[in-house]
Amino acid sequence: MKKQILSVLAVLCVLSMLCLTAFAAPHSAEEEKVAAWLGNPENTQFDYEETTFVDNLIDWTAFSLARAGKPAPSEYADYINAAVANSFDAMYPSDLARTVLAVTANGMDAKSIGGHDLLAALAAVDYSSQIYLSSLNSPLLAMNFKSDFPFDAALKATLVESLLAVQQPDGGWAYCSVDQGYGVYSDADSTAMTVQALAPYYTENEAVGRAVDKALAYLQAQIGATGALEAWGAPSGESTAQFILALCELGIDPTDNVYTNNGKTLLDGVKSFITENGGARNYQGMEDPLTTYQVLLALNAANRYAEKRESVFTYVEKTEDPTNPVPNVSSDSENATTADNVSQNVEIPKTGPAVTATGAFAAVLCAGAVCTLRKKDA
Repeated sequence: MKKQILSVLAVLCVLSMLCLTAFAAPHSAEEEKVAAWLGNPENTQFDYEETTFVDNLIDWTAFSLARAGKPAPSEYADYINAAVANSFDAMYPSDLARTVLAVTANGMDAKSIGGHDLLAALAAVDYSSQIYLSSLNSPLLAMNFKSDFPFDAALKATLVESLLAVQQPDGGWAYCSVDQGYGVYSDADSTAMTVQALAPYYTENEAVGRAVDKALAYLQAQIGATGALEAWGAPSGESTAQFILALCELGIDPTDNVYTNNGKTLLDGVKSFITENGGARNYQGMEDPLTTYQVLLALNAANRYAEKRESVFTYVEKTEDPTNPVPNVSSDSENATTADNVSQNVEIPKTGPAVTATGAFAAVLCAGAVCTLRKKDA
């Protein structure tokens, strides 16, 4: 009889552990694999000695790894301080926004990077003159990333209105709102990124709600038989990743049947670009950090949605997973500055699977019960 009880307890322990693991990290295997590839300098080949400009790939990689609970490259703090110090006057609004996201996600102070207050610089931009969508949607994303960022509602409203004003008749957004000689055409990436930026206003602003619904229909129509978006005539891991991010920012399940084609979900589509090594394939079928960081963000976004955590573009001051905390990257370096000597100049730059604690506790309880029975047998 006691042997039967022991057998039942053992089975219950295994089942409870499996259930807890499945609930805690439904997509962790792929996310871990991709994060490992992206965190390997041999794969990215970034040049941290080149600090005459801010490299968007380095920033986005640091941001993506941080959101996945992984350390940014150790060179990042020194690099970004030097790069901002050397190129501040040439930074576009999109550069400012991306850098704010990356340094904040890595525990650094965006008000003290390379001798500049990036938050003040971002707030001082004349957004009415911006024609590139990334200089509108990226700043709005950055302004809403952290709840205590000092951006007033009127400034955010201006960005929202600017984005709504340039939506195309087909429901999408174009890379540039003014014809630069190659026409103005909607594309999936610009559209999905704009939806991400507008997500906080989706349910509270009727105009935004209508615009986003049209954009979702535009993106849905591009889902191919593999579950991936077919951008520019071919399946695109990057466009698929951006669509997943957009849906998760809206609180919509990326595996919903509405966004499924031929039995394949968007997650199926984005995972199809991951190689055995963990990198993600670009249009040429080659692994590269540009595609990989976007795929990692999409997997992380889906994981956060499934676990009912805050979204990728919502920062909170807490450890997101006690078994895998997000590390802080120190900003202490010869290029870093303190609050006392930060430049007050806000001149506008160029504006053209670990076991969860609950799972471990369940295992301890089961083990304790088994030991108790064994002691009674003795």
